[in-house]
Amino acid sequence: MERTAPALFVLLLVLVACGAAGGGGSGTSSPSAPASEAPPTQDDGGEGGNDGQIDHPEGSEAVLTITWAGGMLHESMTVTQVPPLVITGDGRVVMQGMQTLEFPGPALPALIERRLTEEGLQQILRSLEQTNLFTGDLELRGMNGMVADANDTIFTVHAAGLESVVTVYAISMLFPDMEPPPGMGSDELEAYRVLSALHDGLMTLDTWLPADAWATDAWVPYQPEALRLYVRDVTGQPIEGGELPGQLREWPTDDDPAAFGEEIVSFGDGTRCGVAVGDLGATWLAELTEANQNTLWTDGGDRRFSIGVRPLLPHEEPVCPEVDAG
Repeated sequence: MERTAPALFVLLLVLVACGAAGGGGSGTSSPSAPASEAPPTQDDGGEGGNDGQIDHPEGSEAVLTITWAGGMLHESMTVTQVPPLVITGDGRVVMQGMQTLEFPGPALPALIERRLTEEGLQQILRSLEQTNLFTGDLELRGMNGMVADANDTIFTVHAAGLESVVTVYAISMLFPDMEPPPGMGSDELEAYRVLSALHDGLMTLDTWLPADAWATDAWVPYQPEALRLYVRDVTGQPIEGGELPGQLREWPTDDDPAAFGEEIVSFGDGTRCGVAVGDLGATWLAELTEANQNTLWTDGGDRRFSIGVRPLLPHEEPVCPEVDAG
């Protein structure tokens, strides 16, 4: 059955409203507690702040992120994945834009951004609050009995003085007309369905948020201020797809590619990670705009290097992540 994301999101809000009005059934309570023990939504004068506003971090700090983790991919293949959605305290929304089908694809992922008004951000926070699922950390793994080696979808919310991390395994694989997996209780089944609809709604914000929820009129390309680069010496290795015209480029700076950043021992292939920020970041942003996923760089001699790139988002520090030293 094909799901229509905005319609499901509206249905979610209707169901929540009915539950809050005293409707029967388990509603959207946490799987760890009966509906009668679910935390109430905030009203005017509650802990959310003045006039019912929900407190949240300000500036470039993250209010909501959706990330992926797990699955069968090696760590070296996941470090360049960009979170599908980030919303910051100043209303910036950064998410993945339209992906092309060309091969090889561009070196830089297609990221877009738009800015919410404070009321638009409050609407999103209220939709999270009304699920009653973001009151602390929660893991839902009921789909383990049906699907192997899927990803976790992780919602991280900073609001109302709390950090809530809600992890859902194989969120997109429980369709409305499916029987629940063995061992999945009714509360967890309901939570899966609510979070699946919420996820779809968050990924299509401009299809249901009103125009006055946005401080800017349209989505624009996201321009990162820093890039995390994963550099690997691939001298002598075959080039995937063959050597195409323009695929080999000169390393654009005076430093030695073989000494760039620090080695990530756990990768086991000599990959090094470093961050390009400021003028160096601008140089690499221009360079990578002209490159594709199969581009290699040469130091002017016989050595060749591949680069995996991870644009950093507004809330992220310009550093390489700590990794297992092996």
